[in-house]
Amino acid sequence: MVATIINNGGSIRIPKNVEVAYSTPVLLTQNDRKILIDPGDYTSFGFLEEYFENHNINLEDVTDILLTHLHLDHAYATRFFPNATVYIHGAYKAKPYNKFGLFKSKLYLEIINSWKNVVEIDAGMKLFDGKVVVFHTPWHAKEHCSFVIDTENMGKILYTGDIVMNRVEFYDIIRWLRKDDCARFINTIGRKCDYIVFTHDEHVRSDDYFRR
Repeated sequence: MVATIINNGGSIRIPKNVEVAYSTPVLLTQNDRKILIDPGDYTSFGFLEEYFENHNINLEDVTDILLTHLHLDHAYATRFFPNATVYIHGAYKAKPYNKFGLFKSKLYLEIINSWKNVVEIDAGMKLFDGKVVVFHTPWHAKEHCSFVIDTENMGKILYTGDIVMNRVEFYDIIRWLRKDDCARFINTIGRKCDYIVFTHDEHVRSDDYFRR
């Protein structure tokens, strides 16, 4: 399995409680499979399209989509991949999408209704010939999962999802300024991996931060 970080995610906050967030989409290739992790939303379309066009990938070529959780900035783009099977924790089904507001409710229902095939994942599952291990990490959303991915080109990757969105949060955790379940998870699993990939920031090498 080969991993490609298509674009580093980020977030921008401006006055009056306006935030623009975009996730870090990762493409995993394994034989004939093309697996996207958290493809993002409107903000992601530009760099997704550029990457796909430069590498002669069609929307129909994506076979699988791994979602850390069902938030718009991670999942809205899933509706554009007609042949993809979506992998997500089953807790997503219990969320009251009809109460998310006039606009967001419709957007969430558009996403869910666009999925033709869904596989519910849970802690300990091994996907794609064991190359992806699922961890249920429900500290950001009830359905939230993180993934450890065994790759040929980057070693083991911890894709955190939104439990650790950026390097600032990561620094607090590795200095044990936080001692919650999330901090214990990152300090335990992160040190066993070669890279930590954040959903809203640049990725880091584990050896630069953890003592072996």
